[in-house]
Amino acid sequence: MFKLITTAILFFCTASYSFSDAPLANPDTNSEKAVTSKPSLTPYSANYEVTWKAGWFPITVKATRTLKASEEFDWTLSFEAYSSIADLSEISHFNVENQVILPQKYRYKTTGFLSKSHRSQEFNWPEKKLWLPRKDVWAQYELPENLQDNMSYQEQIRLELMAGKKQFEYPIAYKNRLKHYYFEVVGESQLKTKQGKITAIEVKQTHLKNKKESTHIWYAKDYDHLMVKLVKVRSNGDKNTILLKDAQLQGRSLLGF
Repeated sequence: MFKLITTAILFFCTASYSFSDAPLANPDTNSEKAVTSKPSLTPYSANYEVTWKAGWFPITVKATRTLKASEEFDWTLSFEAYSSIADLSEISHFNVENQVILPQKYRYKTTGFLSKSHRSQEFNWPEKKLWLPRKDVWAQYELPENLQDNMSYQEQIRLELMAGKKQFEYPIAYKNRLKHYYFEVVGESQLKTKQGKITAIEVKQTHLKNKKESTHIWYAKDYDHLMVKLVKVRSNGDKNTILLKDAQLQGRSLLGF
């Protein structure tokens, strides 16, 4: 049971917003013209519930994600998950230029009974270099165009949806290597929440190495494209679900599932 709980906590931080690495490809996915002009981020605070189901024992963990304006940078995105046996936190500081996110600093930390892990990154955009403070080394690659950290691309997806884009891909700075994530819009649907029916845009991850895996995400179209639901199926059949419980978005409230 202990192993299931710790796996569930890690899942929310990694699998919920950090997807399966994809094989390299060169689709012209970010070149589509925006349908709307100048999409912009807005602050929010959202509470989620993640259920990790393997076999007969589903495990549920609660977590909070917050996006707020920052004094040093444009925005700070934070994630926190707590349980009686372990804690996990993740923070991304980033700027936005011409509707493109430029990550500046990233930190990941686990404590308690989880295997303790600390990672941090500092992005030097003028020199196109990535500093890894805890290892005291530079990453062995130049910063490519549209590079995101393990959290910032989650907000970049919102900007893409606001702009009406249908396909998008990102190189992700992960430890001392690059990952590549690809996504496409499936369509719109009505989701029944405690607040009533809302219009959601469904996005799926593509270019997966294992055809048995799948990740589908739903964003609330009329609520700043906030993520409200995620369903991930692993190659072994395990299923992970993330559901919004409630959120505050610049004076507006949204009740989830």
